[in-house]
Amino acid sequence: MIHPKISDFVGNESSRKKIVEWLKKWSDGTKPLLLVGPPGVGKTSYVHALSREFDIDLIELNASDTRNKNLLAQVVYPIFSNSSLTGRKFLLFLDEIDGISNREDSGGLDFLIDLFKEPSIRVIMAANKSNEAIKKISKVSKIVTFSPIPPRLSMLYLDRILKLQNASMNEENKIAVVRNCFGDIRSLLNATQAMKAGYTTIKNPILDIDVENMIGKFFSAKTFDEALDIVQRADISYSDPRFGQSSEDRRKDVLGAFFSSIVMSKIDIATLAVLLDRLSELDVILGRSLAMRNWKILKYFSLILTKSLFYESRNKFIRYNRYSIGFENMGIFSRAQGLRKTLRTLAEYFHTSRSKFGSFYFEPLKQVLSRSGHYEDLIRSTITSEKEADVMIREIARTNDKEDKQ
Repeated sequence: MIHPKISDFVGNESSRKKIVEWLKKWSDGTKPLLLVGPPGVGKTSYVHALSREFDIDLIELNASDTRNKNLLAQVVYPIFSNSSLTGRKFLLFLDEIDGISNREDSGGLDFLIDLFKEPSIRVIMAANKSNEAIKKISKVSKIVTFSPIPPRLSMLYLDRILKLQNASMNEENKIAVVRNCFGDIRSLLNATQAMKAGYTTIKNPILDIDVENMIGKFFSAKTFDEALDIVQRADISYSDPRFGQSSEDRRKDVLGAFFSSIVMSKIDIATLAVLLDRLSELDVILGRSLAMRNWKILKYFSLILTKSLFYESRNKFIRYNRYSIGFENMGIFSRAQGLRKTLRTLAEYFHTSRSKFGSFYFEPLKQVLSRSGHYEDLIRSTITSEKEADVMIREIARTNDKEDKQ
């Protein structure tokens, strides 16, 4: 594998110069750097290149994964305390620092803020966007901003990569790639590799159906070929369905749109189980293909998706529901005090935070359980506290009452 050098990067010259100067002048107590900018502009790759060329041991953590105070302390404290014993130069790199929040993550942010007031090793953090966590941690760090790469530099970079790989593209395709990447070099490289692998010819397909209409047309389509054509013409993206995306990314998330629409529609429990199982399999296929950059699988994903969901979903009257918190969840906040312990128990069971579970998962779970004739037994076998189980059972009864009145 060929690792890029510092001289290989394009764009953000002023920002990259600031990082080099900070690294050269660093001494004990120097403020950490906080790199803020959109994905794909070289923040992480540049830190890797710096550590290689300056012969510094790089210790990289994804802050959004290792964000609990205790977990951070287990990893970070030994690095700070033992750095002077080895004689080696260390650089601690915390990526996706914007994924930390005090409310959900047991003091992880406050822990880092206290630790970075007088750091004994080099520390660089990276974030894709500014939020409350970034505002707080910027008080003990020096911010360096990164911007999308301009089209002219993106084109020069693409020409250089093609030359190094002894590959070629016509001018129409190169312009389309640069235009569609919006200054995201990672996206540019992925699109180029996908095209060379045969995934797409970058011919700008006609995308004339938005997600909302796609869902409605898909579930009302009479034939398989009609449904497949609808998916292929839809303005959607194949991204890992997750919360924390922008509203635009979430709107185009095809698996998220199918998931929320299926769960929130009134269909029988047997069909629901089959469709959710199929969606789970699709999620695994998509996640692995993106992680392994296997673009050949993505080429057929619309076909796989249609084949998986079409036949079992006919005449089920499934309609589009937004992949976000809806009005049906707002009542949770007015009942938050009584639900607090129940939500915490269920959040732990599903390995997520209480606020995220209450905002996004609680309503779909109620919808699923309300269609089961044995939900009370299932709830009491999962929630050991009789009082908390009673709260959950009342919530499902409330859901059933609403459906009976409609």
